[in-house]
Amino acid sequence: MTKIVQAVNTMIANAKRITNVMRASEGEVFFLYDGKHKWSMGKKDDGHWLWFYPGDETLESLKEASDGAWDPSIPVVTYRDTEIGTKEAKASFAELYTLLNEKVYGVDAVLDDIINDIPF
Repeated sequence: MTKIVQAVNTMIANAKRITNVMRASEGEVFFLYDGKHKWSMGKKDDGHWLWFYPGDETLESLKEASDGAWDPSIPVVTYRDTEIGTKEAKASFAELYTLLNEKVYGVDAVLDDIINDIPF
């Protein structure tokens, strides 16, 4: 297993550390992990893509850049589940993308509300 798959699985396991989740116009989802690591994720016909931004740009400026003409001078590291090629990478990337979309739309709170409504 590659380090990126391990990192994705760690993000999933520690979903509370995922904050500042926002959707860009093309469906790309930007987020912070642990309050400091800038990421975005998208789904395309050829699988899930995950981008890491090591530069000084703010998450908001990265989102704005993705909504317009992307500045090629912005440093970025790209990961694709199809390039990694393992079943675990595909499953982990898909799970993280679902989790991010749930955060964008507040599904966690809705599910908690429903679960807490069950009499035991």
